[in-house]
Amino acid sequence: MQLKKFQEDTIERLRKAFLNAWQTGERRIPLILKSPTWSGKTIMAAEFLRWLVGDPQFQEQKAYVWVSISDEIVMQSKKKLFKVYDGAWEVNLLDLNDLSNKSRMKNNNVFFVNWQKIKATNKDGRKLRRESEKSRSDLGIFDEFIENTKRAGIELVMIIDEAHMGSKTALSQEIFDLINPRIIFKITATPEGNEELEAYRKGTFVETKREDVVREELIKDKIITQTKEDLERVTEHSYDEDKMLLEFAYRKRLELLSYYQELGLDINPLVLIQLPNDDQATKESMQKTKEETVKDFLKTKWIPDEEIAIWLSEKKENLEYVEKNNSMVSFLIFKQAAATGWDCPRAGVLVMFREIKSATFHTQTVGRILRMPEAKHYPIPELNTGYLYTNYERKDIKIPDQAGPNKAFIYKAQKKAHIEPLKLLSTYLGRIDYNDLNYTFQDVLFTVLNKYFDIDDTGMTDFAENQKKLEKIWVRIQETYITHSMIVDVVIENYDRFIDDLKKSGSDYETNISLWDLERLYDLHVYNLIAGQEVDTRRYAPARSWKAFRNAITTWFVEYINPKRPEFKAMFINDLQRPDSIFREVIGEALEIYKPIRLAETKAKEIRQEQDIQVTVPRLETFYTDDYSEFIDYTLEKCVVEPFYFHHKNFKNEMDFMKYLEESESVDWWYKNGDSGLEYFAVKYFDEFKNTERLFYPDWIGKLKNGKIFIIDTKQGFTATSSETKNKAEALQAWIQTQTKLDIVWGIAVQVWGIWKLNTHKVYKVDRDYSEFESLGEVLK
Repeated sequence: MQLKKFQEDTIERLRKAFLNAWQTGERRIPLILKSPTWSGKTIMAAEFLRWLVGDPQFQEQKAYVWVSISDEIVMQSKKKLFKVYDGAWEVNLLDLNDLSNKSRMKNNNVFFVNWQKIKATNKDGRKLRRESEKSRSDLGIFDEFIENTKRAGIELVMIIDEAHMGSKTALSQEIFDLINPRIIFKITATPEGNEELEAYRKGTFVETKREDVVREELIKDKIITQTKEDLERVTEHSYDEDKMLLEFAYRKRLELLSYYQELGLDINPLVLIQLPNDDQATKESMQKTKEETVKDFLKTKWIPDEEIAIWLSEKKENLEYVEKNNSMVSFLIFKQAAATGWDCPRAGVLVMFREIKSATFHTQTVGRILRMPEAKHYPIPELNTGYLYTNYERKDIKIPDQAGPNKAFIYKAQKKAHIEPLKLLSTYLGRIDYNDLNYTFQDVLFTVLNKYFDIDDTGMTDFAENQKKLEKIWVRIQETYITHSMIVDVVIENYDRFIDDLKKSGSDYETNISLWDLERLYDLHVYNLIAGQEVDTRRYAPARSWKAFRNAITTWFVEYINPKRPEFKAMFINDLQRPDSIFREVIGEALEIYKPIRLAETKAKEIRQEQDIQVTVPRLETFYTDDYSEFIDYTLEKCVVEPFYFHHKNFKNEMDFMKYLEESESVDWWYKNGDSGLEYFAVKYFDEFKNTERLFYPDWIGKLKNGKIFIIDTKQGFTATSSETKNKAEALQAWIQTQTKLDIVWGIAVQVWGIWKLNTHKVYKVDRDYSEFESLGEVLK
């Protein structure tokens, strides 16, 4: 499975935090993974466990108890891990069905259990926790299973999935006492404040930022809400509120379907309709239930029964293939079943009816419309957005991971009816720089090593001759063994008792180490060789790169030097341990030679991911979070949308420029561009300071009364003189040259002693007198 960059980074941080915590020797250390809904938390956890199995720095005997809040979620997690591992033997997956035929867990086993089943206070728990004919002692079969595992020297790690749901209850404490885990690994999108603080202090808090998940296109840019207040504005008093919500959702589904068809995609967007939990009480009071209301509405739209799925505790219909992107099911009616753990990426619209007895907004349910159907964003921004229609009040609505950029989009501005929008060619860039060694490194390594040792790679391999060539350059080819005395003083960053065990294994330190220890030592040296590079041009992400390097160097030895693996691995280790190591320097040269090659490979992928997109300025509707407020200081006659919302962090410089545009006789209309996202206009530029390509979103776009278009970015103070502004200005100028059919006024604007001036030169320069700038008023005429 190809992981996203943020997932790789998260796993590496998890690994470091876990190993550092383990090294302390303490118990019940919290390790918290805070990651947004649909960031792939289970997949990251699965890969994290697999990395621990193969990590050359960690070979402790350990097993994992994976607990969650329901049978359904537990089995869903187990199935996902089985799919990730694809039947691999390194990590064996167990559940309650294995208690009858296994007395304990073995190294790297993962035992899945719904902890409701192992509470001693309920019926299921009494069966598993108390003495019975199935146990061999006075313990229950589950307790015996855990105790036998601990007696065998297996350390236990507890993994709590959906940790925000119940892990701190008194009933669960007995489970902690029984397992007494070395580390408690909690996976959640919303950790409790005290737990988060404790883990942060211990250095065991790992967080994935939502913006990184969005950037990798796993989840949608935003969720737009239609709230109770909005309904009151757009409906007549006599119009049925429930039907209006359903009508909004019905129309939005058709709109999304037309966009998928425009892109030639076989994706049928799904509308989720969540019934209130107190719908049964409505039925008992002889009133029409929400379920009946929904079904009656869909009948008026001639929706056939086979396009409607039902997921209720007492009724399940048409659910078999509902998760498939091209499923014929267009509407899913449910209560709580689909709120937690359910996965249907094509779901893009959600209707939530307010509960009568308790107006509890079910945040988790909103997460069901966050995923992208194909784990990528589309050139039509509406497909990268989730839509929530609800009669909850705005103050009650909470979106998963609601900090920062994932706040609910609750305000809407519309294009003024008389404005004819512009069509501009914009750019979108993917992000794929992993700074890792790829399989292509092998060719570079072979070339460098063969050249250095003068090895002929054109004919049959002469191992004896090649070994002599290594000896000529002072490689001690005969040192094909390693004794304990050779390694006990080696400084290796390790997190288990590997070196200590070697020291204690016998009084004869001259005894050769075992093949198993040799393999581990080889992997450790390979890893540290990559991780220890100090020159920037030779540095690569070790966690992503060490295995590729190991495969390359191992293959070279087998093909050219010595097919006997134990011998060449011992010789290689002995060489690396010397201060004048031959291989260390030659391999460093190979890493340096490969750097531009890898950058070129990455660049080629970036080019393939770069998209030219036609954006509409302004859009018919623009949405804002509560980080914005409606501008009411004075009437904006020339603003192209109404109402106009401004960000709370807007600089005075921008407010001054907005006033200038309003007062300018040359300006017909103006629009404030966004600063991220496919729906806003952007130009690609090369950031010299950060040495990477980025997107530039100019602040202001509009139309002059003479018919010309203007694209202007405002700066002030030191930002006007920065290299980044220079890069942006020259990139915009280059883009202008490609737009031969458009008459565009463009540039960087600054306010000098109260007068706005504009720089439109091909080569952007700024001096203390702003001599390269001219009066903006004159340019706009």
